[in-house]
Amino acid sequence: MKKTYLRNDLFTMKHALPYSYLPENTDRAVLMLHGYTGSPKDYRYLAGRLEKEGIAYSVPRLPGAGTDMDDLSETTRRDWLRRAYDAWLDLKSSYSRITITGYSMGGLLALKMAAEIKPESLVLLAPALEVQHKSIKFVPLITPFASFLPQIDTGWREEDEKDEESREHGRKYWVRRDIKSLSQFVMLASETKKILNYTDLPVLLFLSENDPVVSLKTAEVLNTELKRKPEKTVILKNCRHDVPNGNDKETVADAVIDWIKR
Repeated sequence: MKKTYLRNDLFTMKHALPYSYLPENTDRAVLMLHGYTGSPKDYRYLAGRLEKEGIAYSVPRLPGAGTDMDDLSETTRRDWLRRAYDAWLDLKSSYSRITITGYSMGGLLALKMAAEIKPESLVLLAPALEVQHKSIKFVPLITPFASFLPQIDTGWREEDEKDEESREHGRKYWVRRDIKSLSQFVMLASETKKILNYTDLPVLLFLSENDPVVSLKTAEVLNTELKRKPEKTVILKNCRHDVPNGNDKETVADAVIDWIKR
C-alpha cells in the first residue's frame, strides 16, 4: 500500500492572512478578491480607507494563496470560486448592499459571480480578461506534460522588492511559474468571457496604461460583451499591475469610496 505523508511545512504567511471589518451600523459592505499568486495584502491600503469611512469589508484568502507555489499548484478555479462564494454568503447574512471588488484574477471571479448572484455593483481593478502575453492561451494544452518541462525563470529579483514581506512572498511564488495553476487561471478567463452578457449592473473599471500583465483591450471587451457597459473607466498612469496598492492607490481609493457611497 502506498504511504501518504502530510506536509508539515505548510503555513500561511502572516501578511497573507484574511481580514475583515464588520461594523453593525451600516448596510454597505465590500467583498475584495485578490489575484493569482497574490494575497489579501493587495488590499491593505484600500481596506484602511474603507474602514475610516465606516464601510464594512471582507478580504478572504483564496485557496493556495499565501503559502507557497506547491500549494497553489494543487488548487483549481472551482476552489477559488467556492471560497469567494462562501465569503459573499457570510457578508450577505449581515449586509444588504454589497459591492464586489476584484483585482486581476479576482476580477474574473467577481464577473463570474455577478452573472449569478447580482451584487449591488462591481469594481474591477485590472481584471485579467485580456493579458499581454498571448501565448498564455496555450498553457492548458501543455499541462499534461508539466512535470517534464523545465522550470521557467520569471526574471523576479529579490533586491527589487521594497520590504521583507514582498521578498518573502516572492521567494515562495514569483521565482517560477506553475503550469497547473496557470492553466486553471486561463480556463477561468475563458469561462468568464462566455458569460459577460449575463451581467447587468453598474461597473467601475480601472486599468493602467503601464500594466505589463493586463492589456487595455480589456476595456474594449467589457464595453462590447457586458450587457451593461461600465459606467466609468479610469485609466491610471503612474502604476503598473499593482492597481490597488501601487503609486495610484490614493486615486483608486478615492474613486472606489465615492462609487460605493454615491
